[in-house]
Amino acid sequence: MGGGDSVYGDSPTFVQGIRALEKWYVVDTSSDARVWLTRPRMRQVGRVGKRGGRPATKAKPLTKPIPVAEAIAGLPPSAFRRITVSEGSQGPIVYDYAELTVWFSEESLPAGQPERLLVRRSLGQEPDLKYHRSNAPADIPLKQVASQRALRWTIEQDIQAGKGESGLDEYETRGWTGWHHHTALALLAVLFLVLQRNRLGEKRAPDERARGPRTAQASRRRSAVGRTRNHRVVELANGTKSHRKALPRSKTPRRTAAAK
Repeated sequence: MGGGDSVYGDSPTFVQGIRALEKWYVVDTSSDARVWLTRPRMRQVGRVGKRGGRPATKAKPLTKPIPVAEAIAGLPPSAFRRITVSEGSQGPIVYDYAELTVWFSEESLPAGQPERLLVRRSLGQEPDLKYHRSNAPADIPLKQVASQRALRWTIEQDIQAGKGESGLDEYETRGWTGWHHHTALALLAVLFLVLQRNRLGEKRAPDERARGPRTAQASRRRSAVGRTRNHRVVELANGTKSHRKALPRSKTPRRTAAAK
């Protein structure tokens, strides 16, 4: 199930393309997006209006859609459910959620199938409302749809990490092939860094907890890379040969028979 902000949720081309791929989505939508609460009746093609004129060449809804904010305003307080959508760094992330079955307006025409209109309400003294639309079937629990939408936060964090750690946004390309090459390599670099961080973190964590933070920091300072490097290894890595003269080994005096 894919996700996205209101730029994608308000785009008929995007949602129609996802539906054509037979995929599910839960995307944000703006408060002034238009919906019908029931399937609207359509004016028949070729029919002439009451005042005469040319016959209709396109189907047109006989009723006007309303904004999603107006559709949600009619819900009773009992329609909202408290849902934990994810676990954050400071504890569970909880919202009040409610949903309706509506027909979204796409280019002034109703969507082919009804969708779920979700409203998310924050728990503060001044509640903030967010609206989502989803074509997930009705048998998919509301909690699962809301949790799927919450995954957007982790995706945004991953993108920020890619920009800061592997240059995900530092591409200079003129075509799709070059862009895909750069993006694939940048994401592979992010994956490598995550795996290394997990591997090294798991090995260091118990030892550092046993010694305490001060001892662990001192240990890291003592074992800094480059303090006692092997010049032969460095020269092999750089493809160079050493011009330094080897120091003569100190000879240990042999023990004489008298010393025995």
